[in-house]
Amino acid sequence: MSQSKRALVLGCGAVAGGAWSIAALQAVSKQLNWNPADADIMVGTSVGAVLVALLASGVSLERLVAAQNNEPQHGCYWNHATDSGGKLPPWPQWKFSGPALFKKALNREVSLLTGLCGILPRGRTDMSGFVRLIQSASAGDVWPQALQAGQQTQQTQKKLWLMAVDAKTAARRAIGRQADDFTQVPLSRAVCASYAVPGCCPPVNIQGNTYLDGGIVSPASADLLVNEDVDEVIIIAPMASRWPGKSGSVFNAVERYARKGMTRIVDREEAMLRAAGKRVIRIEPNEDDLQAFGWNLLDPARRQGVFDTALLTTPTTVAQAIAMA
Repeated sequence: MSQSKRALVLGCGAVAGGAWSIAALQAVSKQLNWNPADADIMVGTSVGAVLVALLASGVSLERLVAAQNNEPQHGCYWNHATDSGGKLPPWPQWKFSGPALFKKALNREVSLLTGLCGILPRGRTDMSGFVRLIQSASAGDVWPQALQAGQQTQQTQKKLWLMAVDAKTAARRAIGRQADDFTQVPLSRAVCASYAVPGCCPPVNIQGNTYLDGGIVSPASADLLVNEDVDEVIIIAPMASRWPGKSGSVFNAVERYARKGMTRIVDREEAMLRAAGKRVIRIEPNEDDLQAFGWNLLDPARRQGVFDTALLTTPTTVAQAIAMA
């Protein structure tokens, strides 16, 4: 009898979403008695791309948890206070991130949210912290050897996809899906492309095309697994919430508007996976988590509070998600 195959999907969510996701991963690991690094396929978007790249490169979940607790880490360099760019991004460039996306939104070819992201200015956040982090974990900025041709058998095949969006066409690109990506796209560059948040982080050029954060089209891109040979999909989606609670301030209302749209996308993707016969464990923040998040998910000052709250909330959230699968 063949062993069941499992995919792990980590969605976008910036600093707050990353902290929450690590706590959620710990709860998943404990309750399923499973190492997330053993996933047959890992799909990461934005901060989710950072985390799956680290896991695939050999950074253990225990090290990720320790880093959130501010314990010194050797060989994995990250400054929580500064490396993500701070509470507010630097003054952006006087240039749109992807004006073609707005035109597509007017023609109803893409969502309004995707179109609005296209007319946000190009960000100027220094991404060197992300590059340093990935390089410190990946032994020379290379993709994990276990993913590359000749290093795996059909029984041990692993996949790592980092999601980005073409700034002209709005097409999603799963960087790492093609074998050429391993030699032509440095791992840190793929991560930075997936994290290229419009208005905050600079777009990334790869092979002549400009890419933006994968989350501007889908917070998770779990639908790409519909035709993949996996039995179960674990979706950890910081930007989806079926029960978000009251928004409160005007700023929170804007965040909830974006979250509502992203939740609908994850709803559709979950339905597609279930229709394809796959078991889906969907994990997302609850009302207490979102209160800890606040409206500014980039703010590093809220990270510790988000993580501490998630350590309390995610065990129950994960148990419920497993029961509902």
